[in-house]
Amino acid sequence: MQNKLKYLVHNMGYVSYQRSVPKDVEGHPVFKGKKLWRVPLGLKVGTDDEVIYLARMKKHNEFETLIVNLRKANQPLLKARELEKKAQKLLKVYGLDAGERSPNPLLTDEQNRNIQEAIDFDIDHKGMLDEATDFYNKRDSGEIDVNESIPSHVQVADEAWKLLNLPKSESKTQAILLSDCWGIYEKENNLDLQNRQVKKTYHRWNHFLDFAGDCIVTQDEIHDQLKRYVAHRQECRNIAVKSGKKPSPNSATIKKEVDYVCAIINVATASRPIRIKKPKIVETDLTIRETLTPQEILEIVELAQDTQSGYYKSWKELAILIMAQTSCIASELQRMEKNSIFLDADIPVIKVIGKVKTKNRLRTIPLVYQVDRIRELINTIDPESKCILGAVANKTESNISKQLKNIIEKINPQATAYSFRHAFKNNAMTNDIDYQDIAYLGGWSGSALRVNEVMMNYGRKGFDTTEMARKLHRVMKKINKHLLQSESTENNVIRLPA
Repeated sequence: MQNKLKYLVHNMGYVSYQRSVPKDVEGHPVFKGKKLWRVPLGLKVGTDDEVIYLARMKKHNEFETLIVNLRKANQPLLKARELEKKAQKLLKVYGLDAGERSPNPLLTDEQNRNIQEAIDFDIDHKGMLDEATDFYNKRDSGEIDVNESIPSHVQVADEAWKLLNLPKSESKTQAILLSDCWGIYEKENNLDLQNRQVKKTYHRWNHFLDFAGDCIVTQDEIHDQLKRYVAHRQECRNIAVKSGKKPSPNSATIKKEVDYVCAIINVATASRPIRIKKPKIVETDLTIRETLTPQEILEIVELAQDTQSGYYKSWKELAILIMAQTSCIASELQRMEKNSIFLDADIPVIKVIGKVKTKNRLRTIPLVYQVDRIRELINTIDPESKCILGAVANKTESNISKQLKNIIEKINPQATAYSFRHAFKNNAMTNDIDYQDIAYLGGWSGSALRVNEVMMNYGRKGFDTTEMARKLHRVMKKINKHLLQSESTENNVIRLPA
């Protein structure tokens, strides 16, 4: 049956849906200059025919809907906006901004004239318009036929000159493309793309933009694109289930993706706000997060410290010793440097600093379990590295988590490295620890634990004092009493000679 279905192609053992891009929309930015539109179905050759058929129909309908929407869009305006973007980049290269040559109503005529003359001199000196001027001179003199198309680089220069003279108040009323939104959002919020959370948001945005394609931002257009996107993501989940895979993405993930998209568009269109009605998202069963029991934690630590096993690595032992008693996750340990660990202080602590998911994750955590062993491991793993995990810190977060899971799943097949964090909160709550202390030690927001956020932020200022460090040290002993009891038992064991 698969061979009879139109538009299916095989590539590296997988099935993809492929169509030729119609000529009338070939130049649209969504196709990025390509003449073929190919998307993988995510299914291997030989998958059940019905699953292939359903996935193929989904992509077929998406493509047909996309073409209809693109043909409805104002193509001349889209092309004009693309030209404008290129012109703005040209101005930037020459250190200029749109509207910079237009008269400023707050200045005198003479002041405006002086600014214009200075800009003109700079343009002439740097030759920004030389090629455009040369083209028009040759056309006026007859060297170039008057019917000849204006070269693209000359069009860009013309547009740049127009933008340079356009009053700034008018430039703000230009139509906004979907591809403009992130730039506006990033500028308005003064974002740093090196920040981990910003990168994740940027990735989510691009995932939506790649699916929707570029378009003029209007209320109806955004409603249509969001509706299509949600249907697409829900169908991805359905296909995954039919293929025997994990039902992903769940409803919470789709909702988060839509929320991010709407937030970015709302900021970008603040001067002409549009009311976005979010599509209905079919709810899925909540994912139960696996939490390690105290006994499971003890068994995992024992496995991690078995130096005779084939999977033993000193960095794994160090990571598990820290995660077993704290709320730290693999990525925080990956970035943790030796200068943020103070094991020789009266109260040994680690500081979670640098790039973190939220500001609440910046915290100081006392260590109470196997501190001497932790010191020994840090000093021997990689003395030349600034990171506590040594060269392993250069690996990806997912790689580190996967290697740790290889040990953890021997005790609990459903658990991951993140399960230690859930266990920390669970142990803290079952031992009646104050919610404000839990929030601080875990890096959770106060509201997540029903703690007054104002009081939480006020109290946070005192967490680095000696008095508070002592208190948190007592709290950590209480949270980790299962680990400390096992340590005490081991120390009391008398080994008789054979």
